Amino acid sequence: MPKGSFVSDTFEQLAEMGQSTAKKSVKAVGQTFNPLRMLEKTISTNGDNSLNEKTKNLEKNSSPLDFDKLQKKYQDQDKMKMESLRNRLFQMVKNEDEKTLERKKKEEEEKERKKVYETREKRRLEQQRKEQMELGEAPRGKQRKSLFSAKKVAKREQAEVKPATGKQ
Repeated sequence: MPKGSFVSDTFEQLAEMGQSTAKKSVKAVGQTFNPLRMLEKTISTNGDNSLNEKTKNLEKNSSPLDFDKLQKKYQDQDKMKMESLRNRLFQMVKNEDEKTLERKKKEEEEKERKKVYETREKRRLEQQRKEQMELGEAPRGKQRKSLFSAKKVAKREQAEVKPATGKQ
């Protein structure tokens, strides 16, 4: 058996099978979806009765909508949401007020601490000055004769402070 004949036989078989499948599928679609049959069923008197029965059954199975009740339910839900949002806003405002009061209180305490510290520091410096005055007198400078009298008057001068001298 030559090589080409096997391949050509296979393709021929596939082509024949595809044609038969296409014909069968068209028939199957025609049987399942036949618009004429559907039209006949809707026109027939039995079809009208069945439609009426179906609509009656649907009416029995469902209750009529009460729009007032629905409106009240939605209003209740909206009220609950509104109330929760109001509470949340109130809590936010309350927290902010507490924070601002706390900040003000801290600032006032800080001012008081500064005042107390400054007064203590002033007292300490005053006391230190007094102690220095009591311990020793200020250094005396050169004595000079007064212009109007022969008495010698001692002039008080600050101690001489020289900056560091020499190479640095």
